Parts: sequence; C-alpha cells; structure tokens
Amino acid sequence: MIDSEYALASEVIRVLAGRGVTIGLDDIGHLFGSTDVDHLWEAMLIEHFDGAYTLTELEAELDEVVPALVDALPLLPGVMEVLDAAAGWRIGLATGQRRARVEYHLDRLGVLTRFDAIVTAADVALGKPAPDIFLAVADALGVPPADCLVLEDSVPGAQGALAAGMRVVVCPSRVTAACVFPPEAERVENLNQVAETLRRA
Repeated sequence: MIDSEYALASEVIRVLAGRGVTIGLDDIGHLFGSTDVDHLWEAMLIEHFDGAYTLTELEAELDEVVPALVDALPLLPGVMEVLDAAAGWRIGLATGQRRARVEYHLDRLGVLTRFDAIVTAADVALGKPAPDIFLAVADALGVPPADCLVLEDSVPGAQGALAAGMRVVVCPSRVTAACVFPPEAERVENLNQVAETLRRA
C-alpha cells in the first residue's frame, strides 16, 4: 500500500553505514515480509559486529526515525487502480504490522473502508511464511482459500499464501526486487499489471 519497507530498509543501510558496514537492498530484501525473522536479523548483525551491536540497539535507532518517515508516505502508484479493479470482490489485508498503525495509515490515505477484513500477525499463532494469516483472512471474508487471489511483495508472504492453497500474484517492491520468489507465483512488475490481472480474473 505504501513503500514502508523501502523507508525502513534505507534507514537500516544508513545506520549500518554509520557504523562502518556497507550493505545494499540485495543483502536484506529476504528479511522483509515476516514477523518471524528476528533470528536472521540477529545473525546478520553478529556476522558484521560479532555481538558488539545488537538487534535491540538497531531497532531503537530505527524507532527514532522510521515512524515519522512512514507517516508521510503516500499510496504507491497503482494502489487505487487495484482497489477499483477489485470492486465487487471481498477484499482482505494480511499484515505483520500492528492493527492500530495499519488502520491509521489506511484511514489517512482514504482507503480503510475498502477492506472487508484486516488480520494482523498478532491475531494468529504463526506469522508468514506460515499460512495462518492467509487462512484467517479467508475465514473472515467467508471465501474458500482456493478462491482467493493474493497480492504479495515478499518471499515469506508468497510462500505463506501458496501454503494456504491460494493463487498468488507477486509484485516485488524496491526492497524485494532481487529476491527469488516461488515459481508457482505469477510475477508482475507493477501494480497496474495487477489491476489488469484482476479485471481478467
């Protein structure tokens, strides 16, 4: 919906550069899209800092800057076209973000009422790439998983939706563009292509 991952990733790169470590989006793209990857972030920091700089410290630095950056982000190009193309469908959102933050952003951007169900990682036992959150959205919408079309921009999300037995369309973000997605997912390069896919579905 908004390019929050790029805002976060850019700050991670900036903070680590300030500590003498140079990384790029290709190095961390696979770490986005799941709430269950703290161990991978920790392993990356141990590799570079050998315990001298922790995930807790990184998160504290990011929390000083990232929320304000995210609060200023507009809708990504093509989002409204996708929502309009899905008019008449039941629309759900499966997100790792906290509900209050998600609803705040959807409301400020004028699209909160476009969603019939919102399920967060806090509502399920396991986050992406487990299928739990996608199955919970399907249940909330009253739609069989096999009849669901999922739009994802992360590898864990695509894996989770496929595990739930759903059709998956992947539209990589700037952060995940270099990631290797499951071959079962249909890949498009922009949200306008997604809108066209929805019109044909």
